[in-house]
Amino acid sequence: MPGGHLATSAALAGVAYAATGSAEVAAGCVAGGFLIDVDHYLDYLLFEKQWRRPGPLSFLRYYFSACPRKLVLPLHSAELMTLLFGIILIRPWPLLIGYWVGALMHLTFDVLVNGDYALKRPVLFYFFSYRLRYRFAAEHLLDVTTTSAPCRPVRDFFRWRPVEEPPAEKQPIEVISNVS
Repeated sequence: MPGGHLATSAALAGVAYAATGSAEVAAGCVAGGFLIDVDHYLDYLLFEKQWRRPGPLSFLRYYFSACPRKLVLPLHSAELMTLLFGIILIRPWPLLIGYWVGALMHLTFDVLVNGDYALKRPVLFYFFSYRLRYRFAAEHLLDVTTTSAPCRPVRDFFRWRPVEEPPAEKQPIEVISNVS
């Protein structure tokens, strides 16, 4: 959930700054831990063809109601993380190191949280090649359906866990007693 990523990225950036004294590393942690989710918005605009409703509230409503049909998400990719790690080994730019650490934290939380409720194959989902194999089709990648729970985009943004459907109202259980 975005609010959780924002909070954990800010905390990671604080720890990184305290440990390294580098504002670049701290900024990279925020970029990798939170701003990595810009690819969800790009999917919304480009692949979901929602450019006529580009506003943040329209996007969040769409996102939180589990509507996406395509999940390209190029920044949420083990292949990209491997490439970036190789670049870091050759040229350890502080901003890139921070981005990589933040993105690693982000993807780890995504596997743990999204894998618990939404993804058919939680670890494989974060391989771009796996998503490509299924042509990025959400129906093959996700294990959720569109929710009918009311969407409050700003409030839902700050949730730590996904919105769950309220349980169906239980009928009272009739107790029969044989006491005379």
